[in-house]
Amino acid sequence: METYDVFPEPIGSYTVGRTQIDFEYTASDHSKRELTAFMYYPSDSSEGKNTSTYMFPEAYEMFNEQPVNTAYHKGKNVFSIDIKTRCYDDLALSGKEKRYPVLFYVCGGGGSPEWGTVICTDLASTGYVVVSIGHQNSTMYKRKDGRLFNASKDFSDVIIAFSEDPEMLAFSGKMEMRPDDETAIEMCRNVLTLPILAKFTEYSELQAEDVRYVGDYLYKLDSGELNSIFKGRLLLDIGMGIFGHSYGGATTAIVCRDDDRFACGIGLDSGAFGLLDSDLKKPFLLLFSEPNYNMNAIIGANNSMETYYFSVDRVAHLDYCDIVFTSVNEELRGERDAMEMRNLVTDYTKNFFDQYILQKAASVESLAYDGVDLIKKTSNK
Repeated sequence: METYDVFPEPIGSYTVGRTQIDFEYTASDHSKRELTAFMYYPSDSSEGKNTSTYMFPEAYEMFNEQPVNTAYHKGKNVFSIDIKTRCYDDLALSGKEKRYPVLFYVCGGGGSPEWGTVICTDLASTGYVVVSIGHQNSTMYKRKDGRLFNASKDFSDVIIAFSEDPEMLAFSGKMEMRPDDETAIEMCRNVLTLPILAKFTEYSELQAEDVRYVGDYLYKLDSGELNSIFKGRLLLDIGMGIFGHSYGGATTAIVCRDDDRFACGIGLDSGAFGLLDSDLKKPFLLLFSEPNYNMNAIIGANNSMETYYFSVDRVAHLDYCDIVFTSVNEELRGERDAMEMRNLVTDYTKNFFDQYILQKAASVESLAYDGVDLIKKTSNK
């Protein structure tokens, strides 16, 4: 198994800056939310600084304390944090453009906001500002104030209960690789009505509320109400984009459904939790390992805008995040080369946002990767 001591060179021409911001607010369920977020952004020079530290050193201990990981990985090493990034802390914002478009990234459940460092750095190097949030109770992170937050036992228990639910296991056993649409939609609907998903969806809704709160904060940064390097520099009037991996993909879709400030979204090997009767009213792309089409068929069936379904062969679930480079357990990796997988995910993500946010001539349908197939494109307009 090939190992890496440095992330790949970013695809764009900008040097990438990274800054961290802590947030506190009271959510709609009256809970106090204490978050953090990393903002990756275009800069013109690294100013002689060392690259940003990848992850906080307590990550191993926190990850192994999560009951879901104890249950599934049984103490096995999963990832390394001893890798060099390609971004730099607290650089000046590039002066090449007056304003820069904004994207949000949502990591998988139990993961860390830094687990999207490669894709966030790639996109920032091409001129996007990318925000990755640490969500309380469902992810692990270290705030700028030094306090540690881990995925809660309740969240881990919900994931374990879902994966062990007899009805869910029965549905999983019937999932074909590529059934007809009617069968896939019915299967997806049956899964999404399982009682076990109610609690799961509550966490997705809270994560979506976190994104909306941080979105509000960005508007204040741009207006100058809050002082920062982003005053008057964020291109917000064309709409923001959002993408998420695994559990974060469901959050992505909920944000698209509920917040008109977001123009489009992407789910990376994700599901449709909380989206049973939802019209996203936004272009949406799903990049996944089959038979995950069955877990998302309802999205395109309801969405009044374009929905793209791309299946990717020879990949594992965690290949869609940084673990493609940081994994120390080959059992968790798919068969594709790490660089090939990174290029694939970055290309589809960037082309989609270039098309639907920047209105460029880019198109995900024009991309050609071996073993990546467009199952279908739907629009109910």
